[in-house]
Amino acid sequence: MFSWIIELILSGLPAWLWPAVACAGIAIYAFAGIIGNFPTFKPYTFFIKPLGALVCVLGIFMFGGAGVTAIYQAQVDEMKAKIAKAEDESKTANTNLQTKIITKTKVIHDRQVVIQDRIVKDATKIDAECKLDPAVPKILNDAARNPLKVAK
Repeated sequence: MFSWIIELILSGLPAWLWPAVACAGIAIYAFAGIIGNFPTFKPYTFFIKPLGALVCVLGIFMFGGAGVTAIYQAQVDEMKAKIAKAEDESKTANTNLQTKIITKTKVIHDRQVVIQDRIVKDATKIDAECKLDPAVPKILNDAARNPLKVAK
């Protein structure tokens, strides 16, 4: 539940702290061994030695976790850079695609207007008896062609 608070606190700590904690645990354990030679302090070593070992293990564990977190953070930053690059390329591709669509639409529309004008101009050549003037099949064939291939 409060893992994000712990993560926030632990991510702000310097990298050298965890090896220092592990060394402090070793020092506490060694100190307990030294004071265990004195009869007055011997009963306290029963609590101090496990504490030193626990602090050492905690420092080693957290150092490893900090290393893994740093590796994951580097991978996250790398992926963010790749995503930003892909978004820029996508914007460029979308702009190019939009330009092509507008150009093709304009070519098709202009072609339709030209064909309609030719039909209106040559309407007098079309006979009421359905006899076709030689210009009519040419107009129909021109209308059936792909205007994008004709424009090239």
